[in-house]
Amino acid sequence: MKVYYFLLLCVCCVTSNSDKESEDDTKRKRLIEQLTKTRTVILDNYHLVTRQIATDVYMYRSYRTVSVIFYPIMRDVTDARFTFQSEELHLNNIGSCSPKDVIINIKHGSYPAVNPDGYDFPKHFVDPASREHIHTIELLSDGKNRTYSIRNPKPGNWYALVYIRWEDPRSQKVEQQGLVADCHTILYTDLQVKREENIGLIDCYTGVTVDYNRIPAAFKCMSIDSTEPIGLNLTIKNTSNNNTEILFRVQSLSLPTEDNYIISCSFDPRLTNTQTIIFNPYPNAWHYVQLDYIVGNATRYADCESYYLRSDFEEVDNQTTLDLMRDDKGRFFTFDYGLPTTDLQDATSLVNLTSGEVKSLRFKVNQFLDIGGNLAIEASLLMSLKYYMGYKREFKKGALLAFTEDNQFFKIVICLDIGHASVPLETGHCKFNDHVKPALFVLNSTDSESIYDKVIIPYPDSGTWYISFRLFCDEVVCPCRTSDNGTKYYVDPNALHRDDEGDIVSSNNTRQGESVCNATAVLSLSSTSCLSGRCSNHGNCGLNTFGGLVMSFCSCSAGYGSWDCSDESRMDSRMYMLVAVLLLTLSNLLFLFSIYVAVIRLYYTEAMMYIFTMVFSTFYHACDAPAQVAYCITRGNILQFGDFYCGLMSFWVTLLAMGIMSEKVRSSFQLTGAIVIALLTTWNMHSFVAFLLPVAIGVTILLISWYIDFRKRRCLRYPRSYYTTFLPLGIALVSVGLICYAFLQTEQNYKIVHSFWHMIIAVSVVFLLPDVKRNDTNAFLPSSDYFKSPFCRIFDRSQTPIPTD
Repeated sequence: MKVYYFLLLCVCCVTSNSDKESEDDTKRKRLIEQLTKTRTVILDNYHLVTRQIATDVYMYRSYRTVSVIFYPIMRDVTDARFTFQSEELHLNNIGSCSPKDVIINIKHGSYPAVNPDGYDFPKHFVDPASREHIHTIELLSDGKNRTYSIRNPKPGNWYALVYIRWEDPRSQKVEQQGLVADCHTILYTDLQVKREENIGLIDCYTGVTVDYNRIPAAFKCMSIDSTEPIGLNLTIKNTSNNNTEILFRVQSLSLPTEDNYIISCSFDPRLTNTQTIIFNPYPNAWHYVQLDYIVGNATRYADCESYYLRSDFEEVDNQTTLDLMRDDKGRFFTFDYGLPTTDLQDATSLVNLTSGEVKSLRFKVNQFLDIGGNLAIEASLLMSLKYYMGYKREFKKGALLAFTEDNQFFKIVICLDIGHASVPLETGHCKFNDHVKPALFVLNSTDSESIYDKVIIPYPDSGTWYISFRLFCDEVVCPCRTSDNGTKYYVDPNALHRDDEGDIVSSNNTRQGESVCNATAVLSLSSTSCLSGRCSNHGNCGLNTFGGLVMSFCSCSAGYGSWDCSDESRMDSRMYMLVAVLLLTLSNLLFLFSIYVAVIRLYYTEAMMYIFTMVFSTFYHACDAPAQVAYCITRGNILQFGDFYCGLMSFWVTLLAMGIMSEKVRSSFQLTGAIVIALLTTWNMHSFVAFLLPVAIGVTILLISWYIDFRKRRCLRYPRSYYTTFLPLGIALVSVGLICYAFLQTEQNYKIVHSFWHMIIAVSVVFLLPDVKRNDTNAFLPSSDYFKSPFCRIFDRSQTPIPTD
């Protein structure tokens, strides 16, 4: 009957715990409902575009733990106003929740590529400063509103990463569930936009007439699918001598600002009311023209008369644009781009170039579908066979580079842009209107280390990408000394000598620089999950899905870090890892002492439980170690379950052994406890409730059994030394162990504190098991007739009957 009462008690405890979970869910829903009822304050002339009520926010560990928010922004927006409010949900009644530092990164076109954990980006990663600007907002999860505005944002999709500021996990405390406050961070966010309604529609290729009195004015026009420059004719009417100069700006996709524009110049309508402004457009895109009065000194702006008298492409004999073919592999973010070909095995492009021409290749990165991977761009020069056989450099007496017909002296400048094509310059830069930036690649045939280059673009922006090539002949690249204004090159150092006046002159061993040449560049464009579909050899490539958005990321192991798990700067030494795993495993050997004491005191069931605890704990910690020193005899989740389960069962059977009850009742409790503890371990082995519940019930049964026995006998059942020495010492050891386990563990000291936990619990069993099945015997030595016990006769061959014929 007592067994049924015990089962009923366990069911009630588990039910109460389930009720607690329901209460937590109810509390969370109630707080979210409060946020939902909070009315957003919409500003005048603003329009509410989107909002998210309760986004879960987690501590940054990798891109697996970030939350992603999607903001759509339409055209003609002059102000995008983001509102954020973060709060802490307190899901239990223990302690209090402190505000956390919440970081939000916002970027147009794709997910922001950031490294909050401080690791460097891997080799070949494109410089983040050369990409679209990332807006960073920091706030506390204290329930206060924070707003952030972006002026004249680009239309399209904006993405935000949300996470709690990274902290070094090695210094973080290991918290036990149920002992500390259960806090959860959530974020409310919305987006309001203000649109410019008074934007006139014009034709980019015919021009516009504007009344001076109607300035400021804004217009927009659509360009055709061409890289040819646009000549916009602007006429200002109704001008007078009292007029001021006018500022003219053009920007693609959105209205221009002080920092973002294609061109920006000023002109005086009093001198001439007609102005033609030439600029290179984005193909097939909206362009916004803005006119405004200039207040103050106009000299800080370029003069439209001399601002841009010719197009960048006018110095190029030929300019062509080719569309690349997409070769899809049918897996997440896995595809190639190349010139159209029937070869199913290779999408590598051979780009034939002639000096004087700019060849642009374009391809499209689709929104949502393609932005979650990593785009790799590789380019190299296709050299002659003799180049690779060692004939590239020929020296005479270790001095100047000699020229032979087999050597090739040229370089190719390659530019990469989104939305438009730039003009490669011989200086190794790219020019678009008056904006100049470093080229993506500069491939040089005179240097074996410069004939190949590679970049990796994490989370590429959606849109149309352009790769522009331009070949420059040896009149620019040749490393030889020059004469005749750089048109001739000295080849043989012996041909150089001084004349009577001391000037260096040469004989006829010179040659004319080449102005026309041909070359071939090899281009490879490929996208994969993570880096080439893998994370070095020290992590797993995974996918993070959030609200229908998908991104690939590397989950690193064994102390490695960075995007591709190749950074080992924070990894412990192999010797340190080996010492740590030996501490965690060999500390379990103290259970041999517990097993020995349990056996000689005739607690055979308890001894078997201690054996299983020692074995599972040892092999679990050996398997849970860093990969460099780990050893797994089976799957880690099986060993983890065995470790937690056997540990709880050891507490359970020890408490029952300390109780005063018949063997039938004890065996019933042991079997019932085995089932309930298995359920609790499967439910949540990390929860403190799973540990506290069987221990609390075991202590209750123990105390009840002692009380009932004392009422019957009116004296203590166990020897006095047990109550005065062994029991207090065992309780003290268990208390110290529990304090270490629950409150003192951090990631840094885990291997020491947890090893101490193993040892102190193993030793405490020795003092807690009462030695009452033997009489007048040393508690730590077997009795004189121990080997005559029924258990030992099992191993005595002399007691085994010999079969007879």
